[in-house]
Amino acid sequence: MWFIRKILKVSWKDKKTNDEVLDMANTGRSLYSTIRRRQMKFTGHIYRARGIDHLAMTGKINGKKSRGRQRTTYVDSLNT
Repeated sequence: MWFIRKILKVSWKDKKTNDEVLDMANTGRSLYSTIRRRQMKFTGHIYRARGIDHLAMTGKINGKKSRGRQRTTYVDSLNT
């Protein structure tokens, strides 16, 4: 974000949010969407292959449930 602020000559003292600066530049968060798209492609790749990677990602490993809060799986993090 610092390079967009520098191009638009927006000081950090102006109290502009990152979203406001992006609106001023008529751009979006392309890095975030690129990362999300690559994560989804990788997840589809793992789901099609039925191996140990698939078991680890879905969290369906046989055994005893541990105490306490359930761990967040990789698939759960993609839903947020």
